[in-house]
Amino acid sequence: MPKKDVQSPILLPARMNLAEDVLTDLEIAVLEFPFAEIVADFRNSMEEVLSPNRKKKVWIPYRQLNNGLLACASTLTHGFEYFDTGNYRALAVGTVENPLRVPTPEQIHELVMIWAQEWTKQFDGKGKADQVNSVCDRFLQNMAIIPTNWNWQPITPKTLIQNINAEKGLGYQAIPSFLATLLHGKKCVIRSGQREQEIQWRKVQGDGSGRTGLFLVSQAFPALYTDDYGNEREGYFVYRLDFRVQTQAGRFNQNGKLKPWIFLHLSCQRYAHEPLIEMNYGRDISVLMGMNEERLSGYEVDSTLIRLTIENNGREDSNLWKFQLPNLLAAFKARPLETTDNIRRNPSRYGNLDNHSNWNRDEYYLVHAEGYKYEHENHKRGRGHSIKPGFSLQERGDIVAQVLELLDGVLISDNPMQSDIPAPSGQKTPLAMRDYEYISQLPSFTKQQKEKLTEKEIKQRVDNRRQERQTIIADAIERALQGKPIHIFLLWRERDTCDVTCETLRDAFLLNEGEDFPEHVKVSSIWINDPNLLKPLDTAGLTLKDRQEFDNQIRKQHQIKLDAWRNFLKHEVIALIDPTTKPYCFAIVEIGQTKKKGVHPKQSIYRVVREACVLEKIGSQMVQTVKPKSSDQQDESIDTSPSYSKKTEGRILNAVLDLTLRQVGALYGLPSEVYERAGIPKEIAQNLDVIALCRRKATQGQDNIHYALAVRLRANGAVDVLFPDRNYWIPYAQAGIELGNIFSRVRCDRNYKTVQLKGIELAKFAADVLTQVGDCPTIALIEADVWRNERGEENGGQAWFQLKNEYLFAKRNILDFQHVPGHACVYPRDHNQFRNLLGIIRFRTGDETTQYITNRQTWNENSPARDLIHLSGFYDTSIPELLHYFSIGRLPKTQKAQDTSTARELYMLDSQNDEYGVNIAFKHQHMLEILPFFVHPDFQKTEESLKSLCRVPHYLRISPAWSMGNIHSPYPMHLGKQLIKDHLCILGVEV
Repeated sequence: MPKKDVQSPILLPARMNLAEDVLTDLEIAVLEFPFAEIVADFRNSMEEVLSPNRKKKVWIPYRQLNNGLLACASTLTHGFEYFDTGNYRALAVGTVENPLRVPTPEQIHELVMIWAQEWTKQFDGKGKADQVNSVCDRFLQNMAIIPTNWNWQPITPKTLIQNINAEKGLGYQAIPSFLATLLHGKKCVIRSGQREQEIQWRKVQGDGSGRTGLFLVSQAFPALYTDDYGNEREGYFVYRLDFRVQTQAGRFNQNGKLKPWIFLHLSCQRYAHEPLIEMNYGRDISVLMGMNEERLSGYEVDSTLIRLTIENNGREDSNLWKFQLPNLLAAFKARPLETTDNIRRNPSRYGNLDNHSNWNRDEYYLVHAEGYKYEHENHKRGRGHSIKPGFSLQERGDIVAQVLELLDGVLISDNPMQSDIPAPSGQKTPLAMRDYEYISQLPSFTKQQKEKLTEKEIKQRVDNRRQERQTIIADAIERALQGKPIHIFLLWRERDTCDVTCETLRDAFLLNEGEDFPEHVKVSSIWINDPNLLKPLDTAGLTLKDRQEFDNQIRKQHQIKLDAWRNFLKHEVIALIDPTTKPYCFAIVEIGQTKKKGVHPKQSIYRVVREACVLEKIGSQMVQTVKPKSSDQQDESIDTSPSYSKKTEGRILNAVLDLTLRQVGALYGLPSEVYERAGIPKEIAQNLDVIALCRRKATQGQDNIHYALAVRLRANGAVDVLFPDRNYWIPYAQAGIELGNIFSRVRCDRNYKTVQLKGIELAKFAADVLTQVGDCPTIALIEADVWRNERGEENGGQAWFQLKNEYLFAKRNILDFQHVPGHACVYPRDHNQFRNLLGIIRFRTGDETTQYITNRQTWNENSPARDLIHLSGFYDTSIPELLHYFSIGRLPKTQKAQDTSTARELYMLDSQNDEYGVNIAFKHQHMLEILPFFVHPDFQKTEESLKSLCRVPHYLRISPAWSMGNIHSPYPMHLGKQLIKDHLCILGVEV
């Protein structure tokens, strides 16, 4: 019977063109901060005169100044934000309906002067008094002088449209702020069935330390519903709308400058209404504050909400307004803020959650974050927010349609993207694209087959399937280990942990009772005979408030515990390793319970165990102690085996699969088969290497950790790693030990330079990897983010600029490494070193790719929308010489609740057949932009050959250890990022 024609999916991106003539009524003004050099000189001088034992740099409290300014002048778009090396500026935008209203430079100078005075008070009693006082006096004298011609400078809006990067990229903040200002106070109506819902938009200033400008929120909406357990739940949420300016490589206007897209990003923001009793350690609390009367005489206010933060660091100043904001406002002689304690204890009292028209006080909205717990009479430890985040595609589409109607003539919608061929699915899916869930499936039998076959025949088929799949698993691991044996140790303290993990480990290899592990796999179970090994690090009664003493105690205890674990491993584990075969060694280690009341995360033994294992050349995977489900069994004569929750069994399975598959870099089949399905010619696919340049950035105390490496996936399934300071590849299974030792040496020496790669070092590493491509045909993968630009004064902003949108089109057939040490040249496409490099593929995702809706040609089309249930590819051919491909993962199995015929059409406040919109955590897969450049001439001949290159990383968004859906990055990049993440804990980074 012929198959029915399957309609290609339709994908409409939420990206818009900006009509060029609409900005004529826009007012833009900037005010430079003329004291930046004076402030920098003061900081440098103060560092010189402070006590010699003071190691920390003097911090310039610009964020305190900006929060203080905005707490008094909500008409500003943002305060004095960094925009170029050593320079800061404030921004204000206005429209006809919301005209520009800014404080005068004289008013601002008065506040800046007070801020400077408050800053100098921090240095009282530090260093030599006469020297400190001299530096402070000189600083204040210089700050008191108002520069001549210091005024707000108008910016011509047309300039920003013609060149989005003009005025140091001002358009990236000004245009979204303009659109938000246009919608401020406007209303729209969305309709779900017979129900209508009015939304009124309101500006919000500020979005964390990394972003500035305006976004929009709606009024608060209350939701009351009954959850899956019959409990009544209540909560508040708002619609949040962000406008984001983005560009696309090769998309230029008539002036030859990048033509901007406007992305519309809709999200759900939840407000607290019950007392907040548990926060996320080390993460500040966000509060949106609105003023309905002047905070400081002479400073105009409007209904814009301002984002402020509450400190949450476990120290003396924890749970207070951050940056000593109340002190600064008091010095301004401004009306004070409400206390943070009052807001946390009774958020419903201080926010106009029910939208009373006669509300005339300040408003404070405590913004919920995942992990917060709220006081509730039926939950002693508190409970999370009642409302689940996210919206159905249907609701997203209708709100975007209404916004476009309000901005008619301002924003022009893009067209739908074109759909690529379907990704492999069903019976013809290559084994390398399969996951454990598929491999572990037993054969199913129809009713007719069960009637026809004997029990013996059915058992035989099941056994045959299992044996076939056992071979697939064993071969996958052997390929990844390149023929070398593996020894897996299970280090356990509690019998339940041992039993569940042993059984799960056997399940991972599909072993029946009595069957042995494959010949090249050895498993040993070892009891942790010293309970002290599992105890948290001893703080000796010190707390986080003791700061340096606490950190010193943790460092001391870390070394003591590390020595104890290494001693245990040497006596109990190393002795069992066969020195003749020299296997790769891995351990699954029980570490007790990681979250205990009164135990600080820094006391965790997690990083101690990881470091001890790598120093003894053992890869590791930690598991928490397993506890059986409680039993009500009263009759002791009945022998009942313990049972475990699905959550516990799933947790152990994930740990086992991570160790046996991901940590060795295994795939169940040959990658070459995937490449052939992508359209790569067979003779190339069978030898194709895919090299991913991988990096991770994290913060450790006052230091930024930034590390990179390269991962190479070979056509035969072997995986290798290259480190920045090496010129040779090593097997992935060995790389964790090597990287762990690098990080361990850094921790001991407390010299972080080798793990703080700057932009130019990243560029050199990329150039080294690309110019050392071997004899096999190769595709290289790299993310745009950070590799293309690394902001920072000491770094000079140097990185691989060619990856930027503004340069990539013109340089698509060269590699520009003129500024890179050791290269200092431009490599042409026909250079002999690159004869085997088929192309480089640049990725972008996150804020740089847009939201979308499916099954609609236009936003106002009345068509049902559904999440994509298969890995799907789309492409944009609007730039003929530069193919833009977009990969979207399939809907994860964890999100199946949003894919019912009822749920797909639910709005947040809808309910139908006992399904409530607010009780479904809607999540939609993000786009991954895939852009090939420096493409081999053989693959530039047709659009199809270019798409075949793009399909390689698209199809590789799989991991055999992850059965829930597609991973964010292609497999080799995923392996590299996870490898770094695994070992960051050794440096004290909490990931």
